[in-house]
Amino acid sequence: MNRDLQLQLLSCLADSPTCVGLFDAQETLRYANASFLQAFGTELDPATTWEELMRCCHRERRGLLIETDDIDAWLTRARRSYRKTATRSFESDFVDGRWRTVTETLSADGWALVLAADVTPLKVNEATLREARDQAVLSSLTDPLTGLYNRRYMFNRLAELLVSARKMRYPLTAVAIDLDHFKQINDRYGHIMGDQVLVYFGQQLRRHLRPLDVVGRTGGEEFLMVLPNADAGGALHVLGRLRALTDSTLPVEGLSSLKCSFSSGVTLAHPHDTVETLYDRADHALYAAKAAGRSRDVVFDGTQALLEPPGAPHPTDPGPDPDHPADR
Repeated sequence: MNRDLQLQLLSCLADSPTCVGLFDAQETLRYANASFLQAFGTELDPATTWEELMRCCHRERRGLLIETDDIDAWLTRARRSYRKTATRSFESDFVDGRWRTVTETLSADGWALVLAADVTPLKVNEATLREARDQAVLSSLTDPLTGLYNRRYMFNRLAELLVSARKMRYPLTAVAIDLDHFKQINDRYGHIMGDQVLVYFGQQLRRHLRPLDVVGRTGGEEFLMVLPNADAGGALHVLGRLRALTDSTLPVEGLSSLKCSFSSGVTLAHPHDTVETLYDRADHALYAAKAAGRSRDVVFDGTQALLEPPGAPHPTDPGPDPDHPADR
């Protein structure tokens, strides 16, 4: 390369937005362009070695972001990979908030060329895309009104939990829930009020479950709870606490007298159950609870339905629902 080209190359490197630094075999910084000096907050000094540069970054909170209480230990870890291969690339966070991709190229004579390219816009775009992806995934799994899981997710998750319950040999209980006479709430007070009731009920469901339990809205005013490592008695305990809340006045502004009851069907998973057989049994128990007068729970073991507890319809129960088969 002739001298004119060398000068032209040096001029381009000096003005490049990419940080360019050259260290000799003794790790002394011998060349740095303006971008490098600005990014690292340093000056080109004959005494500046790679280690001193790192210590200055840590001590004066400039250049490379080094978050440690023990810089000596950090340097020891860094040297495990520094100058160990001919080329290495990695991303680093800088104190100025920028992200840079750093590429180190080690020559045979021990000199090292360091290039640091600003990739902050790419990282921001990557984060935006990741957030959009996560939101899309969440939307595909949840009910937009209540924020609970939707039917598709619940059935997929139930299939996974059935497999786990068989392998680990722990009980698994499924509970199908339906709000009583919900159509009359919509007809009498409007769908906006009905939506408020669904949201409130969904919040209560979520509040009264353990972290390992799963609950979702399977359609309309219908919900499904899946309780791993819980038998029917445990499910009834949860339902009892939930009923004590929902049988009281709902927190709906302007309608202090509005109340809401629910019926449920409870069933314990059998060793050879599928999602379909387990859900069908819970739904059968729910139908029995509706037919028995609502506002109660029915446990169904596959052969007989047992009212648990016997209970009676709520005194403010609005009466038969002509849209439900049990009231026709």
